[in-house]
Amino acid sequence: MSRTISFSAAIVWLLIRHVHAGAQQNSNAGSISREPCFSKISSSCSEPISTRTLATASLGLDLVGGGSGSISLKSEDDGQSDDDQPDDEQSDDEVNSTAMRDHTKLNGGATTKAAVSPNHSSAPLRISSFKGKQIVREKKIDMRLQKKLERRRRKEEDKSHRVFAKKLKNRNHLNLSRKIVHAGFGLMFASLNHFLPREKFLPGMIIVSTGTLIMELLRYREGFGWMNDVLIYILGGSLRKHEMEGKFTGSFYYFLGVTITAASFPTTCATLGICQLALADPSASFFGRQTKDVYWSRIENGFFGIGRNKGFLGFLGGALFCLPFNYRVLSVAKFGGTKIIPGGQLNVAIASLALGVAGAFADLCVPTPALTMPKKILNVPMPPFHVDDNVVVPIFSGYACTKIFQYMGWTEGVDLARFFLL
Repeated sequence: MSRTISFSAAIVWLLIRHVHAGAQQNSNAGSISREPCFSKISSSCSEPISTRTLATASLGLDLVGGGSGSISLKSEDDGQSDDDQPDDEQSDDEVNSTAMRDHTKLNGGATTKAAVSPNHSSAPLRISSFKGKQIVREKKIDMRLQKKLERRRRKEEDKSHRVFAKKLKNRNHLNLSRKIVHAGFGLMFASLNHFLPREKFLPGMIIVSTGTLIMELLRYREGFGWMNDVLIYILGGSLRKHEMEGKFTGSFYYFLGVTITAASFPTTCATLGICQLALADPSASFFGRQTKDVYWSRIENGFFGIGRNKGFLGFLGGALFCLPFNYRVLSVAKFGGTKIIPGGQLNVAIASLALGVAGAFADLCVPTPALTMPKKILNVPMPPFHVDDNVVVPIFSGYACTKIFQYMGWTEGVDLARFFLL
């Protein structure tokens, strides 16, 4: 009886010591907090005991009762006999690892939460650079996306005028709409120069010429592609192919020629010079295109480049086309405040033909293609300026008009009629 009591007391004492040691170790380490079970140990706690603990218990039995034996713990629900147990026994390390894993479970199988002891010193914070690397990576992606959108926008801007340039006609085409627009603008500016005082007309033309130059310098740059869209909308098919492929339009040279002519010569001579720009230039081009197959009239290389790819028949057609208009304008003009023409109608006819010849000759002297400025001078990029007939024709015609009036003896001044032809 006493041996049985001693045996039971030894088992209970060892189990309580084992549970109490495990709970104290877990609370000191600050890793797992768990309430130990003191009752219903086999059914509630279900904590496996390592072979080392069982050996200690067996040694305790020997010390207490003087006998020897081994302890084997079985669950009450285990209906298997000792013969049914597997022959392979788990090693101490596997049993201990299983015990440590089971210590983290409660009765219902839920994982316990780690409870850190207030006396336990927390580990230093570990700052990770992953977030910073992620931000840098996102910034790089945003920059790539922005550059991609910028390239796409540039392509769209280039597409707006380059696609339209493919539909335009080159300078070898007749392009009647361009010639009509050319003549209409010339007669309009001649009328404004005739009606408006110089103090008003000249500043207005300076503003128009300067604004056009700024437009020409900017419309091929980034962010100013909308200017090409405006030009296409206003002028449309009257534009030429090269004017949408990096070159200036004829509008700038047209306005510049009118401005210089109005500022350089008397009002009557400037007006007649602008009229030659309106009529002699497009008519000479028209007759030159129509007679391009008459080879004997063509000028191939010209005289030091002057008249290159032009024709004598085009020059003659432009001069004769201006003759009726000039004759009518001078016939209704006043000479020295009277309608008496010095030299009679013959001088009027000669002067009219001479003005037409001057305008057509100025157009003939400008080579095709035109002389252009070098792209770089001393490694400095230059704008695409070139020698244009819209500048040469009115200036040369205005200058020729002053000399013709002097030759005819019309020194007292020639005043044109209020409405030119009436």
